[in-house]
Amino acid sequence: HTTAQDALYAGVPLITRSDGDDMSSRVSTSANVVLGLEDLNAYGGIEEYETIAIRMGTDKGWFASIRTKLIETCLQKNPMHPYWDVPRYVNNFQNGLKEVWSNFMAGNEIEHVEVKEEKKQGTMDTEIAVKEEKRKKAMDYEREQKTRNDCKL
Repeated sequence: HTTAQDALYAGVPLITRSDGDDMSSRVSTSANVVLGLEDLNAYGGIEEYETIAIRMGTDKGWFASIRTKLIETCLQKNPMHPYWDVPRYVNNFQNGLKEVWSNFMAGNEIEHVEVKEEKKQGTMDTEIAVKEEKRKKAMDYEREQKTRNDCKL
């Protein structure tokens, strides 16, 4: 499914067989739903899949509107579109893991975990710039320390 995600980010609409239980079907179906492209999910099987594909190939206006909508999600900023907001995803995933660990340590039974976001706004460009600056400073510091250590040898 990594290739499918790369294709989506490149602006290539993804028609999906959404009638299966396999992981790739579930991932691609979910991606289309979050991206607002649910019309590309074929819940009815191969016939619906073929119908969507034929329409995609013959209806230039529909194809253009789907592609434009997809590209706009990639370009959305302040906040980023939730699907492409990796810092937001990582934060939510970490919070979910913390909740699972807390439940385990408390001796609670295994249960479904629902992560509730502290802030709904998503990641802003300024947050990304600040994190990137901190990352660069840390890398520069590490290089400087390595150079000092190499000189001592």
